[in-house]
Amino acid sequence: MKMQHREHAWMGLGAALMMCAGGLWSVPEAQAAGFANTAQSGTATGMGGVATANPDEPNANFYNPAAMVFSEGFSAYVGPTLIKPSVSYEGQGVEEQTEPALFPPPNVNLTLPFGEQYAVGLGVTLPWGLAIRWPDNWVGRENFRAQQLQTINVNPNFAYKVPGIDLGLAVGVQAMYSTITQERTVILRDDLEVPVLLGGQGFGVGATAAAFYKLNSQWSMGLNYRSAVNLNYEGRAHFGEEVEGTPFEQRFVDQGITTELTVPHTVNLGLGYQATEALWVGLDLNYMTWSTYDRIEINFDEQSPEGEPGESEPPTVVEANWNDALAVRLGAQFAITDALKARVGFAYDMTPVPDETVGPSLPDNNRTVGALGLGYEVAGFRADVAYQYIYLPTREIRNGSVDGDYQLSSHLVGINVGYGF
Repeated sequence: MKMQHREHAWMGLGAALMMCAGGLWSVPEAQAAGFANTAQSGTATGMGGVATANPDEPNANFYNPAAMVFSEGFSAYVGPTLIKPSVSYEGQGVEEQTEPALFPPPNVNLTLPFGEQYAVGLGVTLPWGLAIRWPDNWVGRENFRAQQLQTINVNPNFAYKVPGIDLGLAVGVQAMYSTITQERTVILRDDLEVPVLLGGQGFGVGATAAAFYKLNSQWSMGLNYRSAVNLNYEGRAHFGEEVEGTPFEQRFVDQGITTELTVPHTVNLGLGYQATEALWVGLDLNYMTWSTYDRIEINFDEQSPEGEPGESEPPTVVEANWNDALAVRLGAQFAITDALKARVGFAYDMTPVPDETVGPSLPDNNRTVGALGLGYEVAGFRADVAYQYIYLPTREIRNGSVDGDYQLSSHLVGINVGYGF
């Protein structure tokens, strides 16, 4: 039984790495399903994430770098997305709530066209992530208490405009640095609870490719692809001092851990239509290959106390078995004046997390998103503000992790400023 407690502790890091990947200060309710964070622009956030075929999108480096060749000059665009999540739990006569939190993942975009056919861009975004904290004494603390995944994605892109046709093409590189921490409690006896802190950092490289085509003065199409990225983590498990001087001390030894994790391929297809001089509408389809999360294997540096000399702790395998998922986004922008624009959006995003493996670290569900936004631009300066409400229906967990009913929701406020010349 003691060894089972230890094995469960090791599985905590695997579950954390399986449930999360990339995305600094992101949360389980951040716009896209799973642990994706697609809220990288005040303009796009105000239209429910619609951006792939929008010629006016200021963070084109993230949403469609091929559109950069249609920019008129250098531009810089920066800002945070403020995310306030809420998760409640009800089960076995107990009601719990995650601790209040506000997360501000930033985004940065630089675009520089040169010549008549070329452009380069550099983006720093946080496209994947998870952060959640339950109270220290909550009923499910032995399964899971808190975690935070942080990832920085540095993404340079090069774009080329095909001569004689309004078609832009782009390729780029993704360089990701990711860190993760998870906390849980191991209950060894009624009078002995040991806090466990698991953490690690990982690196990975991927690619991007995009196309943007203006069919005519009214219609535009966009395609943006972001490759999967394999993140190789090196971490460490630390057990609280409560275990010192007990019969369990030699079984709970601080040691190094390694694992790897692959964030999914992402394909975005967009269609834009300039309906009138003032009204633009757009449709986006987003597809993510979450099935890359089938399992996570965690390897240990140290020898098992029960093992033969030279024998290391056997790997722990955590099953995930996630599914690929599709999101549909519809947005509109209306020019009230030459300088002031109003935006509205709606999205429906399907969850990739199956009933068999869903847990309290990410009790995800299909989500419905409503969005509003405003933009103001004058003399090269622009400012965008957006609000989103994300609603997820109650997720019933009945797989033996921490069974109960989980209700999630989130408020997002995107604030960006930019300048171009």
